[in-house]
Amino acid sequence: MTFWKRDEPLQIGSQFYTLDPATGRIDRDQRPFRLSSVFERNAFLRELPSELRSSFQEMAQFSSREHRRGVELRGPSGGTAVHILLRGCVAERTEIGGATTVRMLGAGAVLGSMEVFDEELPPPTAECLNDTWTMSLPMDRLRALSRSHPSLLKAIGISVTDRIQASERIYHRNSAGTEQRLAGLLAHLVMHCAVASDRYDYKVEGPSQSHLAEALSLSTGSIESALQSLRQQEIVITGYRSYEFPSLRRLLNASGLSFPPKSLAGALSSF
Repeated sequence: MTFWKRDEPLQIGSQFYTLDPATGRIDRDQRPFRLSSVFERNAFLRELPSELRSSFQEMAQFSSREHRRGVELRGPSGGTAVHILLRGCVAERTEIGGATTVRMLGAGAVLGSMEVFDEELPPPTAECLNDTWTMSLPMDRLRALSRSHPSLLKAIGISVTDRIQASERIYHRNSAGTEQRLAGLLAHLVMHCAVASDRYDYKVEGPSQSHLAEALSLSTGSIESALQSLRQQEIVITGYRSYEFPSLRRLLNASGLSFPPKSLAGALSSF
């Protein structure tokens, strides 16, 4: 998955940082310019050729906006526009046969990517869990652009593939222990939804324990018990809808996930 690559900078809010595999800490001196860097580094937009990416950046002057926590981006009251996430954390709920799945999405995700290919697919609801920055386009416009730009259609397909891989790696680990599953989800959120922390390099804010429980199909009691264990191991420090991580390496190790040795996460979790 793209966010585990060794050369992938870590996005914290609207800034990007290089990670030192030897220490697991970020280089706070490297802070590229906000808007241009977001479009250059965004996992979805950087799949586009430079000319098309520049066109999207021009459109963003009029189609990007910031949303407060609790705003519904998609669904009955939020419309069906496509939202490219530039910063923030969103909970997407999908109804399937009377059951509901919840997925946490951050920078680089495209809300509505699957509907680009299937016009009959009912749109999931999407709620902002913290201050979120998006670029929004009408679905019809994105479909029209995709028909005339194969590279855009390919980028949308890659976005869908990344989401499927994340589901398999993060959410479908029913045989793993609760603590491991929770640590894996928190690591996933760090890579996509991190915000600046005063005490440590990494902080996730927005998801409640109920959101975490829904995403992993667990009870809130199980999540609280797993968080207590992670707190005792000094892997996570919790606050109101916030999770700070003294050591990304310890969090990755607690997840029990295996990462490619040449990936950033593999380098951080290997020693």
